[in-house]
Amino acid sequence: MRHRLIPRSPLLLALLLALAVGVISAPPALAQQGDMPGNDRCLLCHTDPELTMVLPSREVLPLNMNPVDLAASVHAELLCSDCHNDKGSGYPHPPFPAANHRDWQVMISQVCGNCHADQALHRQDSMHGRLLAAGRSEAATCIDCHGAHDVAWANWQENPAASPAAQIDACGECHNVITTDFRASVHGVQLIAGNEDVPTCSSCHPAHQIEDPRTAAFRLSAPELCGSCHADTEMMARYGISTHVFDTYVADFHGTTVKIFEATDPEGFTNKAVCHDCHSAHRIMRADSANSTVMQANLLATCQRCHPDADAAFTASWMGHYPPDWEHYPIVTAVDWFYKLLIPGVLGFFVVYIGLDIGRTWIDRSRQRREWRQARRQQRLAASSQDEPQEGGEA
Repeated sequence: MRHRLIPRSPLLLALLLALAVGVISAPPALAQQGDMPGNDRCLLCHTDPELTMVLPSREVLPLNMNPVDLAASVHAELLCSDCHNDKGSGYPHPPFPAANHRDWQVMISQVCGNCHADQALHRQDSMHGRLLAAGRSEAATCIDCHGAHDVAWANWQENPAASPAAQIDACGECHNVITTDFRASVHGVQLIAGNEDVPTCSSCHPAHQIEDPRTAAFRLSAPELCGSCHADTEMMARYGISTHVFDTYVADFHGTTVKIFEATDPEGFTNKAVCHDCHSAHRIMRADSANSTVMQANLLATCQRCHPDADAAFTASWMGHYPPDWEHYPIVTAVDWFYKLLIPGVLGFFVVYIGLDIGRTWIDRSRQRREWRQARRQQRLAASSQDEPQEGGEA
């Protein structure tokens, strides 16, 4: 008796046909995946350079990645599903959750907080985080600064493979005009040359706690921000720069007023000059550079931004951030010492004078009180002697 190869049941036949079609039409990579370890299963498809997706926004989203980038990144030991945790169920993947590419970048960046909780919390309160929360999707996300599959070490103090100069490129993706100025500055040139003493973007604008630099509070904090490096005696000695920058600034009218505002009204605006008003914020040049805003030939134009009536004599009186000394400014030093001696001398004289006057007054009043009490006693004695009966008088 011959066996039938075709099922009698139409329903069973339909199921077998559907299974056959599914196996034949499935991507070859998926047919091979079996029990492959984590990332290898994903890479079977996602190394295909032609693998793309058309989003509802009509954008074409590449779905391929270079495994070399992932292997060289700081996340080399992670699984794809650690970040793409909605794809852990395998293939077919669930529907794509974003309408456009930018929305997807914002969404996937939130996954970073699963491991980097502190940084994610700080970023939420930062300028970038507040803009994102307000619907400004162009504000920087984690992957805008750190990359997606090619995340590199960011802290060069902890890992020598990291480059502080890489921050310029990362920030320049959005702030290209500012980074162009910074690259031309004395800080930028030295940073690109490998000098780790000079500040990077995050030295002044902390990476995950960036505040709006246009606020009054940020402006008032500028002297202390710059002073964190320029008051470092050991660091400044390597470059022959005065470490009196903060003290001399606070001692003048500008700095004194700024410190008063910072202490009493940190949100209040003052038009008194802070560091970047004179030196500029990002395009800071050496003081002896022809393009420096504080070079003697350019200083008058800088001062006239706030002091339109300033003349050459006004700027000639500026001694830089150096206290007066006998070698460089003998006349100013002499006047300085004259008042250093005169003022305490005058005050001391008047303290002694007033003290002597108070002492003399106390002595005189004490003598007068004694004389008054003595006179009163004499008056009472005289009065009592008059009241006594005369000897031999009437009984």
